[in-house]
Parts: sequence; structure tokens; C-alpha cells
Amino acid sequence: MSNKRSPLKDRPLRNPGQSLDEQIQDFIYDHMLWPVLSALFFVLIAGLEWFRYFRTIPPSPGLYTFGAGAIIGFAAYRIFKGLPRLRALKQGRDGEKAVGQFLEVLRERGYRVFHDVIGEAFNVDHVLIGPAGIFTVETKTYSKPIGDARVVCEGAGKLAARIVGGEHRPQI
Repeated sequence: MSNKRSPLKDRPLRNPGQSLDEQIQDFIYDHMLWPVLSALFFVLIAGLEWFRYFRTIPPSPGLYTFGAGAIIGFAAYRIFKGLPRLRALKQGRDGEKAVGQFLEVLRERGYRVFHDVIGEAFNVDHVLIGPAGIFTVETKTYSKPIGDARVVCEGAGKLAARIVGGEHRPQI
């Protein structure tokens, strides 16, 4: 055990979308990495058997080739089935980062801005504490259709976002 400790008194604040970044990493490791590694392993085994075959060593590549094909098929199935979820997680993360960047300008107005506040079975994307009170912001990032897509949100409060044709312009 080391006789040194960290100079930081508190843990660093979390970044916007950090929970989603962690979910993306977990998803890739759990649903995509091990099938690919398994497939590579069986390709290696099949390659060794084919090497034995060409070197006139009694071969038995059929079983290994079948195993490699089955694992490759399973890995491809898992990856292609998981790609929509991975794309959704990345889109959500990017949306949280974009909203977090827009909210940072409120620091100039006396607000404290916290991102990705973790609870026991939940997280809050953004928390604002300032002169007007405490606010929580939940971010949802939806895909828009191809072509001219317009969403205009104008709130009664001081903060409203206007999204027109893919351009994000904060209005404060």
C-alpha cells in the first residue's frame, strides 16, 4: 500500500453525457467485443488445422471450420443486432454534450451548472443552481427526418431553445 494520497479533496465533476459514455463502453464490451474475440479464436484454430492439412499432417479442419463459421455468424448477428442501440446511445450522449455546452453560458449569470448527476437508480442530465432557483434539465435527442425538419420551442421563461433546420441557437 502506498503512503501517498490524491491531492484532490472531492471527486471531479462529471461531464455531460458521461453516463451514456459509460453505457456505450459497457455495451461494446458486453455485446460486441467478446463475440469478435471468440470468432478470431476459432479462425486461428481453423487456420492451424488448414496449415496441418497442407503440411501433410493428418488434418481435421472440418470441425474447426464449422466452429469458426458458427462463431462468426453469431458474432455478426450480435454486432448487427446491437448497432441500433449503440447508435442511439451515441446520439443521446452527443445531445447531452450539446445541451451541456449551451447551459455553460449560464455560469456568467451566476448559475452553478452540474452535469450527469448520479443517483441510486437514476441520473439527472443537468442541474442548474442560481438566482432564480434550482432547475433540472432532462435531455432527449430524437432523430429528425431527412429533408426540411423544423422544431421551434419557445418557453415563457428566460431560457428557450430554437432549433430550425438542424441549427441550434440558444436564446437567453
